[in-house]
Amino acid sequence: MIGARGAGSGPAFSRVVDAAEMRALESQAPPGVNLMENAGHAIAAAILRRTGALGARGVVVLVGPGDNGGDALIAAARLAATGARATAWASRQRPDDPLIAAATARGVRWRVWNANPRPLVDDVRRAACLVDGLLGIGSSPPLRGPIADILAALPDVAGQTRLAVDIPSGIDADTGAADPATFRAHLTLATGPIKLGALLHPAIEFTGRQIALDIGLPAHTYASLRTSRINARTVRRLLPPRPLDGHKGTFGRLAIVAGSARYRGAAALATVAALRAGAGLVTLASVEPACAVAAAQAPAATFVPLAASPSGQVRATAADVAASFARPSALLLGPGLGRGDATDTLVYGLLDTLPDTPTVIDADGLNALADRADRLESLGPRCVLTPHPGELARLLRLPSPPPGRQRLAAAQDLAAQTGATIVAKGSPTFVCSADRVWILARPNPALAAAGSGDVLAGAIASLLAQGLTPTASARLGVWIHSRAARIASGHDDRGVPLEQVADALRPAVNRRPAGPWR
Repeated sequence: MIGARGAGSGPAFSRVVDAAEMRALESQAPPGVNLMENAGHAIAAAILRRTGALGARGVVVLVGPGDNGGDALIAAARLAATGARATAWASRQRPDDPLIAAATARGVRWRVWNANPRPLVDDVRRAACLVDGLLGIGSSPPLRGPIADILAALPDVAGQTRLAVDIPSGIDADTGAADPATFRAHLTLATGPIKLGALLHPAIEFTGRQIALDIGLPAHTYASLRTSRINARTVRRLLPPRPLDGHKGTFGRLAIVAGSARYRGAAALATVAALRAGAGLVTLASVEPACAVAAAQAPAATFVPLAASPSGQVRATAADVAASFARPSALLLGPGLGRGDATDTLVYGLLDTLPDTPTVIDADGLNALADRADRLESLGPRCVLTPHPGELARLLRLPSPPPGRQRLAAAQDLAAQTGATIVAKGSPTFVCSADRVWILARPNPALAAAGSGDVLAGAIASLLAQGLTPTASARLGVWIHSRAARIASGHDDRGVPLEQVADALRPAVNRRPAGPWR
């Protein structure tokens, strides 16, 4: 048995770092802690958990010139000690490296790339497991020289397990940029926290599943990190309780102002989603055609039909609409409202009329705010804003939707400007408060369809009505939205009806007795 530190657990291992933050963490290692030794042992243990005993099936470890290569060499030595046939292929010599002597003493075969691909290809074809330890967080694409040649030479081997140490070689740990020849892993074993760039596109398309490994850094060294992943472990505890003596008021009263004659489905999707996510009472205020569609799909909701303009948009005062709700626990404002002076005025008026009500602002509610910087700055922490990339650009008056890490920076800017929680929708989705960031990196093309945002807004608003804080509602909401899409899509993510995703929020939000969320 390998007695190494293994996969991390607890809050520290939900954290995400860029390259500079990782170097700062490593500088805080206590005296006598050998991070490379710990990393190598943890990598070997993780490989054995994945593959079982390798024996004669063997492992090929690709060794670069830096610390990732050292981690990989130590892992190879540990695997060889279990009886595995281990071969280390180096991109170049590592002069006077004691790790090579230690590895070869354990039985690791040491080979150095010499521009002839055949020996490497033969070794890789025989191996049950291929480990990438060529490049680490100090590199960025494009790939060059022997490392580019090695990666280009690697054959595809059916049934072979491919693992990357820390990040796949060929990606930028900060930006997510990736060379087309980047090592494509089934599993990435992050040494310490997962790296930010590995959660961004296109890098995440090469990482496979990502696991953070404990390399011996004390938990307190992670305290200053402000970015975390959203996963089952980090949101399970956020689930609102369901007391046995509860009633509909216990589980929150959600008011929804949404929909128009043209976008009547948006109001229906938000209403269904809010009920499936657990709100006790959901009331939709909208024009009659939107109420009719929602009533057909969600008869448990209640409805406030509003007057319509000739174009089919809501024509009502904020005071009248607010008076139709009985002390709402939360408000959802905007899906499918359409644009015009009357709807914009309604958005501003409801924010003024219900100043203490936790509020989710989506779609045309956001578009109304994009024209009024003064309104944005007055929102405060009671609000959750859910912009897609185009809406994010409009709110910040950017010339075009920002990509990758720039989209994260834009979401942080908007959180700072408004004081609100920002859910920057996309792949990945970023949840930002004034001083924290949470990332949901679970790409799912099933959600790339009109109506997806309406379902998400309804889910977040439902959780807000049930008493969760804005940041907790946003984090849990994006998680169950993603999980519902997986439930609804099964093995086919093409053309999934969004009403099925809304319905799947119910199994998504309820923990199954058989085990934890996945």
